[in-house]
Amino acid sequence: MQSIQRQAVRTAGARLLKWIFWIAFTVLLVLFPRAASAGTIKLAWDPVGDTDLSGYRVYYGTTSRVYTNMLDVGMQTAATLNNLQDCTVYYLALKARDANGNESVAFSNEVSGMSAPEPASISPNSAVQGAGNVTVTITGNNFDTQARPDFGPGITVNSYGTTSCNRLQATISIDAAAWVNAPPAQPRAVGVLNQGGPRGQRSGAFTVLFDNKRSDIDHSGKVAARDVLYWRNAFGSILGDSSYNTAADLNGDGVVDGADLALLAVWHGTIFN
Repeated sequence: MQSIQRQAVRTAGARLLKWIFWIAFTVLLVLFPRAASAGTIKLAWDPVGDTDLSGYRVYYGTTSRVYTNMLDVGMQTAATLNNLQDCTVYYLALKARDANGNESVAFSNEVSGMSAPEPASISPNSAVQGAGNVTVTITGNNFDTQARPDFGPGITVNSYGTTSCNRLQATISIDAAAWVNAPPAQPRAVGVLNQGGPRGQRSGAFTVLFDNKRSDIDHSGKVAARDVLYWRNAFGSILGDSSYNTAADLNGDGVVDGADLALLAVWHGTIFN
């Protein structure tokens, strides 16, 4: 009986040592840089290659290497932690377990981050095509020290920085032919991405306004028949076509169509100094 017990201890010890090796050297725990709800962190990891594996446990807390919470996720290799406090850095690590609940001795690598950023308002919330170095302030929750804003295609973020977990400032430049989000088009979403962590966004938060001088396609100083001719020659083309003309795509949506003609009609006859 004693020999059987010793053999069981040796077998269990070997299994744990095997897990120590796998956890220490091949399990990579990472945060998801994806959209998530406020109060959540999404994470994923490499699977453990052990035949005795029966599941994983995610440990987390607000102090490095001090984990006050545990989530057993079974055999999944991804997890979502919910109901997290705003503006609080969480530290997370992983352990593997067998069917009897025996855990690997070593934790995986530790990752840290705040829950999903939650942009609430942007000021100013609009800028005209071609505007450069516009300073905008984003307020909300869970902005870490490296939080980066994203205004979508056609808008370049020149610089950014947080003054607190509730306030982010950036300077942006709008491409001359950026997609116009003024009515009837919907305003664009603004995203915020924490360093190595989750992304949050605010729908309908920022509007790119039409630069009326772009209706003077031929740069003659007046919106007239020749501008309509330029539009007609490119009508029906999409970005990438040989006949596509960026100047004729006034609303910047990648298609030369009736929406661009409507803008020409609004400004037809206007003289620009």
